[in-house]
Amino acid sequence: MQISETVSTNSKPSKAARALHEAIGLVRKPLRIVPLISKIASDAVSHAMSPRHLYSYSATKVPSSDVLQSLIEWILRAQRVDGGIAAYYSFLTGYSDSYPEVTGYIIPTLYDFARMTGDAASISVAERATDWLYSLQMPSGGFPAGLHNSAAAIQPSVFNTGQILQGLVRAHLERRSSESLRRAEAAGDWLASVQSPDGAWSGTGAYQGQAHTYYSMVAWALAELAAESGRQRHAEAADKNIDWVLAHSRPSGWIEGINLQGHPSYLHFVAYVIQGVLECGILRKRNDAIEAADRAAWALLRKFETHKHLAGTYETDFKAGQKFACLTGNAQMSCVWLRLYEVTGDSRYINASLKMNELVKQLLPQSSKRELNGGVAGSYPIWGSYQPMRLISWGAKFFADALMLEQRILHELEDAAAPGVSRLEAATSEASPCAS
Repeated sequence: MQISETVSTNSKPSKAARALHEAIGLVRKPLRIVPLISKIASDAVSHAMSPRHLYSYSATKVPSSDVLQSLIEWILRAQRVDGGIAAYYSFLTGYSDSYPEVTGYIIPTLYDFARMTGDAASISVAERATDWLYSLQMPSGGFPAGLHNSAAAIQPSVFNTGQILQGLVRAHLERRSSESLRRAEAAGDWLASVQSPDGAWSGTGAYQGQAHTYYSMVAWALAELAAESGRQRHAEAADKNIDWVLAHSRPSGWIEGINLQGHPSYLHFVAYVIQGVLECGILRKRNDAIEAADRAAWALLRKFETHKHLAGTYETDFKAGQKFACLTGNAQMSCVWLRLYEVTGDSRYINASLKMNELVKQLLPQSSKRELNGGVAGSYPIWGSYQPMRLISWGAKFFADALMLEQRILHELEDAAAPGVSRLEAATSEASPCAS
């Protein structure tokens, strides 16, 4: 989920009207004023005193298992009565309505957590979410844009359908029902049917009617579907889109074509492009895609090491823009670096990821208020320009993914390490690829 396809920009009201709506929400629930002021104050202090070097994050201060548990619990609390997951919790207006897109790609995260921990509650939430998504599928096979019951929800959305497809495929793997596969195939068929001959998606169903390279995430979902359906149509649609995306890759690693009119290229979008290309490349066994993702991810790793943070926005060739932190983008890049470690065996990727995870862990709110504890802010500080004053469900999803990847890889390294070698020593030493 991101600013373009979501609640922030699907609606038509002006910025002033949206600001008024948020302010009215705070007036209606004045008890939110105290947590809001507390969060603003804590971010102001921590931002002013933030460490200027990465050594501060080289040792674990906050156990990943504890943070992971709090992230999942936050997601579980964000499930609405209808079964969908709220897009966000606003410090001003509270929980949003259910959002189909993010509900879709949270489903694999919940099943991954259940497999890791045996948590039955996560399975229950995933199953309710899946059934709710079934009720939203259109006769075409596509899924609606926007928040549930919003004006945008009458139109099918390519990006939302692609992210929901991730959940449908995973539901099929878990349930092994004919209905789950049928619904996933219908979504994939619709995506293939509205794809342009050049492999992009534009026009009706695409945000602002334009083609976007971050729709590589849709290609990833189609590649997952093809692995289960065995249907060439789905595999070809994934490959065609990746071909189109790779045509926008520059020598610097930057992939052009994020193409958001009126919005900067937030790190969240940059990471979307890279993650979709990488995961699709792995599934489709495409070295060209993996190498393109590697170039882009390496450029951001060098930025992280040099500047001790990643910027909230980037311009062409990774020229930094706004200096706030986009925490979701940070979590996504941690996922990408960990996956590239698995593919390449380059320990510099896991080294950077461990530091990034520790950095993000230390920025999560610690509060007795249930709606806040375990939430991931859109921006750090909380007033940054990406989803300001909100804890966002897709931020919790991607950070949970990063911590689960971290734990799995570290456990594998620990098992493989010689007696007496610590987990951190194993993680930061040269190692052969875990997977390809």
